[in-house]
Formats: sequence, structure tokens, C-alpha cells
Amino acid sequence: MLNALYSDLDWQNVKTVGFDMDGTLYDEYNFIEQVYSEINKQLIKNDNVLSFMLNRWIEKGSSYSHIFSEAYDKCNTIYSREIFIQKALEIFRNYSPSLVLPERNRKLLSYFKDNFDLFLITDGNYELQKKKFITLGLEKYFYDQNVIFTGEYGSAFHKPSINSLQFLNLNLKKSIYFGDRDKDEEFAKLANMQFKKVYNMIEVKK
Repeated sequence: MLNALYSDLDWQNVKTVGFDMDGTLYDEYNFIEQVYSEINKQLIKNDNVLSFMLNRWIEKGSSYSHIFSEAYDKCNTIYSREIFIQKALEIFRNYSPSLVLPERNRKLLSYFKDNFDLFLITDGNYELQKKKFITLGLEKYFYDQNVIFTGEYGSAFHKPSINSLQFLNLNLKKSIYFGDRDKDEEFAKLANMQFKKVYNMIEVKK
């Protein structure tokens, strides 16, 4: 089954499978649409600017750091640029999303859990990432000691750094890592793990 779903991976003798979270285990756009709409509601009140932000995210991806600065240039606001960006980031980091893990991905994770040791490593604001993890119901598939929120430990543990691996209670020989970004691939290579690029657990063809 796995060879058919995820080509070019050698599953023979694989013991451990790891995952990124955002964009990998669910469609991250669902979260972005919610939180940007909330930022628009509280700070901008202009649906054209909201559309710009959403399209810019699709174009640049979630690692793009200038989205709120660009939004500021397109809206009328009483705030200075610095205060506007600060408020937008506060809304973003404190937002409580409504997210659902797709049924296909629930079935896949159940299969993985029955056949492999699993771990998850995700970057981003610790409190927000933990909210997403709980809302998606991912605690059903991962033991606490094998879930790493790198934001809890600081930037030195963010991918592609492999420092976070020291916290895992796992033998990472014969491992595969799923992620959606280039930095996930670099992380896997540094850790000597096989890598498969996916979005919402669907293989991204090169």
C-alpha cells in the first residue's frame, strides 16, 4: 500500500516514521483563511486586502515574513506600521483555530501507528502549534514524549536543525520523514532519514 502511495521510498526494515504538521497532515490554507479573516475583522475591515493576503500566502507560502507589512501598505489604519504588525502577530499567535483532520489522513495515521513508531516535529509559536495539534486530534496517534514543538525550545531547535531529535525516545535508524517544505527535506537529509514531500499527505511530484 505505502509503495503505491509514496513512490521512491524503501519501506523495507523501516521502524520509525516522522511528520511535520502544518501543510503535511492537514491543508494549512484552512488555518490561514481563518486567522487572516480574523485579522481583517479586527484591524483592516477591507475584503480586498484580505484577498490580497490570502493570494500572497498561496504565492509565497507560510514562511514568508512580510505579509503583514505588505497588508499595511494596502489599508487605511490608525496604527503605525510597527503597531499594526505587532497587533496582527498577536492575533495570529493567539488564535484558536477550528481544524479537522481529513478522514484519509486519519486512516493513514492509524495504519502508521499500528506498524511503526511515530514522531512529530513542528516549528512555530509553541502555544499556537499545541492548539492546532489538539484541535486536529493528533494526540490519538503520537505519544507525548515523541511530539516536539520546537518553539518551546527556541530558534536553535527549528528545522532544518536536528537538535530537537535529542528529545525523542526513539531509535531513528531506518526512518522516513514526511514534510511539505524544503527545510523539512534538508532536516531529513541532515538526520540521515528518507524524505517524502507531501501536502495534506498527498505526494508532491518533483
